[in-house]
Amino acid sequence: MRLRDTLPSALVAVACAVGTLVFASRSEPRVEHPAQTAVPGALLDGLGPGDRIAGWNVARCKLTADQAVEVTMTRDGLEFVLTVVPLGTRPENPPFSTATHAIYYGHARPDGAQIPAGALRAIVAELTRRLERQ
Repeated sequence: MRLRDTLPSALVAVACAVGTLVFASRSEPRVEHPAQTAVPGALLDGLGPGDRIAGWNVARCKLTADQAVEVTMTRDGLEFVLTVVPLGTRPENPPFSTATHAIYYGHARPDGAQIPAGALRAIVAELTRRLERQ
């Protein structure tokens, strides 16, 4: 048997193997780590997208790589983020805190928009109640 006689079947086998690997890598569903999907809601007493706090909508609630929970609030075209972390995790003094968690806020959009102080206090008060229930 000569090399040229076996070459076509070897090429077909290699092509099939490559095709199978490409198809398998595209068709496997992405599985998130259970803790990353469960922690934000559990920490904040079930808070999630679609909920309302003090007349503001919860657009997103996610766990970041550094284990902070970011809650994005929206209303009337204004959006901002509240970040909840275990107390002492970050070097900055938090504007709000409970006995166990620090709460920061920012990232207002559109750029330059001001977060109403009364709304911020009401939302943080509700987040504080939720944290204390856990």
